[in-house]
Amino acid sequence: MSKKERRTLVVLGAGASLDFGAPTTGQLTDKLEELVFADDWMTRVGGDQAWAEIRRILGGYLDGGPAWVNFEQIYHCAHELQYAFEPTQGAVNAFRPLLLPFLSRKLEADEPTLRALCSRITDLIFDEMVRVSVARAGPIAELSAFLAELRETSVTRIYTTNYDDVPLHAAPDLDVGFPPSKGRNAVRFDPHHLLRAWDRDCLHHLHGSVHFGFAHPPAADADIGELCWFDDCQQARKYASYAGSGTNRMDGSQLQRSAVITGLDKLSRLQAQPFASFYAALARDALTADVIYVIGSGLGDLHLNTWMKAARSSGSPPTIILVDRWEGGFMDATAFEVDAKTAAMWHGLKMYLGYQSGNGDADGSGWTVAKDRTCAVWDRGFGAFLASPESRRVIARKLEGRSNLPRPLRKRPVSGEQ
Repeated sequence: MSKKERRTLVVLGAGASLDFGAPTTGQLTDKLEELVFADDWMTRVGGDQAWAEIRRILGGYLDGGPAWVNFEQIYHCAHELQYAFEPTQGAVNAFRPLLLPFLSRKLEADEPTLRALCSRITDLIFDEMVRVSVARAGPIAELSAFLAELRETSVTRIYTTNYDDVPLHAAPDLDVGFPPSKGRNAVRFDPHHLLRAWDRDCLHHLHGSVHFGFAHPPAADADIGELCWFDDCQQARKYASYAGSGTNRMDGSQLQRSAVITGLDKLSRLQAQPFASFYAALARDALTADVIYVIGSGLGDLHLNTWMKAARSSGSPPTIILVDRWEGGFMDATAFEVDAKTAAMWHGLKMYLGYQSGNGDADGSGWTVAKDRTCAVWDRGFGAFLASPESRRVIARKLEGRSNLPRPLRKRPVSGEQ
């Protein structure tokens, strides 16, 4: 199979950025809380107290107490509770949140405070991820070598749920879904460019990027509230905030516009561009992939799992390699406890690995390989994976050696530009 016929899909989750200086979910939650409480604007509008109130109430409701509550849960509650207040007097039915007459609100913060808190959370996340991107820390050279290996043998399509641009440091020529800037400050999204780039190696930010910003006025021809691409992420930061109206949802509420997608209702946010086009491209890339790498993902994004499950449920599924960290090794760590991630591996990714299935050869190298060679797990983290090139090549050859029927969806429906 030639490079033009072979396709690799890489899905990067939060764990893929940890070795490059990104914080864990818990660390980012604590950092955001510290920044919210130190922020003069949050103190004036009561955003700090709203954060504390939401975390306290959630901590009393969820197992584990306040320490278990994370920033995405806090953001989700602050965002959705904005629509537990009476709409503007005279609002037409299309702008009356339908759930309001059924709700009993238990929160001291008012609607403007919650809106301000949501805006501040996304701004602070953007700041933190710009720091990670500018620092260029971690095994960039090793990541560059890994991506070069993939690109040598296949069209490599990378989708990240992270906001940082670490993969671009490793492979600056990856297509990002926007047309080339050609010296422009802000570049508008063109879905036709995405279609024409079907055969290009790419990096698509499914949940937003430190290179996204609201380009009015830098791009005079852009619509107000339209996300554009900035080559310089520090320039993008100047335009990452948005104070205008949100995007309408069909239940009468709105989504606050942001250059990054957070919270627990990500699928609704994927209706806007460029996210809608990226998500559509992910579906096609999943169904036409020969190999899928899932790296550092907790498998909690159900919209991603939908298409990986569809790919793995076909008559001749793509090989899938999951790279993450399990203390003590994958087989032992999952022997007696089936958590949400393990369940998603079984039911979503069709990875029937573990003692309970009697499937999986683990030799102490960090790898567990299915006996039918349709899937494999690396359990020592992404950094160690990148530092073990010969090990991953051996596994790749082992997985490629399995019998596999031709898959008709491999044929490209659109010819790419050269």
